[in-house]
Amino acid sequence: MSKIAVFAGHGGDQAGASYNGYLEKDVNLAVSNALTEILRSRGYTVINNRTTDVNRSIVNDARMANEQGVDAVVELHMNANEGEPFTGTEVYYSVFDQGTGRRLAQAIVDNIAALGFVNRGIKTRVNSAGQDYFGIIRLTRAPAVLVEMAFLNNPDDMARFNVDEVANAIANGIEEVIPPSVSGGTGSESSGGLPYQMPNYDLSYGATGDGVRWLQWYLNRLGYLDTPQEIDGIFGAKTQAALEAFQRDAGIRADGIAGRVTRAALIAALS
Repeated sequence: MSKIAVFAGHGGDQAGASYNGYLEKDVNLAVSNALTEILRSRGYTVINNRTTDVNRSIVNDARMANEQGVDAVVELHMNANEGEPFTGTEVYYSVFDQGTGRRLAQAIVDNIAALGFVNRGIKTRVNSAGQDYFGIIRLTRAPAVLVEMAFLNNPDDMARFNVDEVANAIANGIEEVIPPSVSGGTGSESSGGLPYQMPNYDLSYGATGDGVRWLQWYLNRLGYLDTPQEIDGIFGAKTQAALEAFQRDAGIRADGIAGRVTRAALIAALS
């Protein structure tokens, strides 16, 4: 069964943006609670950082998501800006994730925009060290997205904003990318009981998500990664070294990229 972390931004004495009687923390929580109910009704396991108006810790939330082994993290926010209000919805994802996280961000932003909001697209943001700027994206192992649902200081956005409709749109986006449940493990019919879906895109250093777990699972079973604990969904130095070693042994160009030829060779080696 797929497990989703639904996190409401801000909370308690951290109100976030405010405008014309709206508090961001309250809107975030209302959508989080509605989204959680929808996802559970569709067969998902859902964990939350808060279900009432309490303080939250990004570090603790990320740790909980990692310990629970979630399939994705969706954090909810409302946008705001100085001066003439902007409009629309946008979703941030990891600069290192060209797989599940990026697809999840695109599906969510498209579904919210379908309600009549301006589609501001999907985006990445990095800090001065080249890391993901948003802590919830930087600190979690699973694909993570930060959803800026609409502009709190835009009267047109807020007149259009309906908690249940937005929550349902986000749930639809999640379901498009991460099905609620699978029998025998994702992709098991085509991968011999493998608990992860084979990616249809190339994997390289810095990638994250279930596509990387698929790669690491094969490298572990073939003896190139030592322990199951290294199946963490993070394409780091160990995974790259293991992949290059496999490629050399398989007579494939050892470029550290799990392209189509390498993925086929991994499947063949375990057949």
